[in-house]
Amino acid sequence: MNLTRRFLDELTSAQLLERLDLALEGANLGIWDWDLRDNSVQFDRRWCEMLGLDHTTTPMVLDTWSARVHPDDVDGCYRDIRAHIEGATPRYENVHRMRHADGRWIFILDRGRIAGRDEQGNPIRFTGTHLDITAIELAEQRARMEEHARLQVLMTFSATLAHELNTPLQIIGLAAHELARLDPAANGDHKVVRESVEAIDIMATRAGRITSALRTMSMQGGSAECRLSDGLAQAADLFRERFEGEGIGLSVVDETEGRIVPATPGDTLRTLVFLLDAALRAVLAGATGPRQVQLVGYVDAAELVVSCTDTGMPWASAAERAVTERWSLSPTELLGPIVAPYGGQVEAESNHEGNRFHVRFPLVRVES
Repeated sequence: MNLTRRFLDELTSAQLLERLDLALEGANLGIWDWDLRDNSVQFDRRWCEMLGLDHTTTPMVLDTWSARVHPDDVDGCYRDIRAHIEGATPRYENVHRMRHADGRWIFILDRGRIAGRDEQGNPIRFTGTHLDITAIELAEQRARMEEHARLQVLMTFSATLAHELNTPLQIIGLAAHELARLDPAANGDHKVVRESVEAIDIMATRAGRITSALRTMSMQGGSAECRLSDGLAQAADLFRERFEGEGIGLSVVDETEGRIVPATPGDTLRTLVFLLDAALRAVLAGATGPRQVQLVGYVDAAELVVSCTDTGMPWASAAERAVTERWSLSPTELLGPIVAPYGGQVEAESNHEGNRFHVRFPLVRVES
């Protein structure tokens, strides 16, 4: 005989229940047992504790559960329950929110199946488990929020980039048009030729810088070292005309002394782009004084720091944004996951004068 089977056969009912209870305790599972004939439900101690309830005073009726399910989720719960009772699914499973005794909402993974039928085969008993998955659900929500927010920033940035590229391309096109209509035999057209060629050269160089920055932005992986000076220059190239067009002063100061930032070129430039985009949005939302943004890279003891200061509207707190802008994340929340793998940290200050964000990286070395 199998040793495990022999061991279980020798256990008393009380011992089996004790081991079952230990297993459920270890798995953080709460048990419910629903009598479909009178809607009475037996909730175990863990089920009650999961919701902050006292097991000894909790009413053992279906309304104890249904009254705590979020109004937006309750229909889906009953739909999945009916699907299982009617035989459409092999088991019942649903994730829904329930109100904890302290007022907060927790996420519950609810699973169950028919555990008893009457002589006519009608279901009379429905048994299952509750598992609190709030931490998992909130982490997934957070990841979705961060991804959505970054996509929104990149969409805005793409529009900015299209504008930045359109201007030099228009000038190149106009200069080429002027060259095409010239009379080669006319000496007086030499000045027009020279000016057109100069305009084409300047704008082509600018378009090349923007394209180079775009390639850097699209880079994934690669060497986790680059010069911060390069990123500062590329960020300035990408945003300068947009700032000028909005009447916002942009100052980019490089005091990094050739220091190396311990991050990939792509993530470094993305960090700078998110900082400038946030500053631009803050100033457009309402400047507290002169419309100014300053981006500075400098060395501070054993750290390489990027500081972005604006005179725009102060960023709302996380709690305030949760109410008014569910999908809006501050630069701190956006940048944290980008710089953390490189040992970076993000600091923020917001007041009536504007916003200041610092991104700190551990110092690597001096570029020779």
